[in-house]
Amino acid sequence: MANVPKGVVFCIFVFSGWAMATHAEELTKGFVESFSSVSLTDWHVAEYDFGHPHFDTDWRKAQAVFGDTLASSTQNGLLLKLSPAVELSATHNRFIGGSIRRLIPTGFGRYESWIQPSLNPGTIAGFFTYSGPAYGTQHDEIDIEFLGKNMNQLHIAWFVNGALTNKFIDLGFNTSEKPHHYAFDWLPEKIRWYVDGRSVFETSKADGPLPAPPGLLFANIWAADPSIQKWAGLANPKSSGEAYFNQISFTPLTKMRDEVTTIGTMESERHLFLE
Repeated sequence: MANVPKGVVFCIFVFSGWAMATHAEELTKGFVESFSSVSLTDWHVAEYDFGHPHFDTDWRKAQAVFGDTLASSTQNGLLLKLSPAVELSATHNRFIGGSIRRLIPTGFGRYESWIQPSLNPGTIAGFFTYSGPAYGTQHDEIDIEFLGKNMNQLHIAWFVNGALTNKFIDLGFNTSEKPHHYAFDWLPEKIRWYVDGRSVFETSKADGPLPAPPGLLFANIWAADPSIQKWAGLANPKSSGEAYFNQISFTPLTKMRDEVTTIGTMESERHLFLE
């Protein structure tokens, strides 16, 4: 789920209209981001109090740690942290989390990352595309999420004009034990999700409407409000968590390899985690 601060909706709308026009050519460009340094030009790290009713979390830049400040054994990547708030903000949220958003919109293509979440019940880590009214479009979204209440599952979801469809996928392994490769193909006629190069779920236009407008790519970690504990579990006020993203990449539809080939712009690094 994306995060948009209240009070800046109009500013975001104006900016997003400019960005969609100015960066139209970027929709056909791919990228691989290793987060080796906090000095990023195409990403924004969130820093604000968040009043969304489903979130018990405010966003703080200090909760996003980049490769050049991670432990020496980790050469690159992004670590997003969740911690109990020392002082309650005006939102009365009990936690602070990390969220990062790419500033350049992307559309059809392949989205992928090596991810290792470490979560407790009531806490969630996400990797997703998002568009919505604050950015001048309808609310469309494609999600990969991890819920601390069951670290052996992957939660996938998609929104079309605010209408949610979601699934839980049993993986047969604990996602917190080591990084795994997660991806989804967003195509005009279908969406397909992958885990370690294996297709785990697919939906097509024959099943119902699919997201359409280009969106912004997010990664975040947050604690759920008790009102959605049936879905997320109930967070202990002392809960903490983290989610490590080794890399994030996007391959536009025009450059995607044939679907029968091995998935992933990062597949050459697969041996680092799977041997």
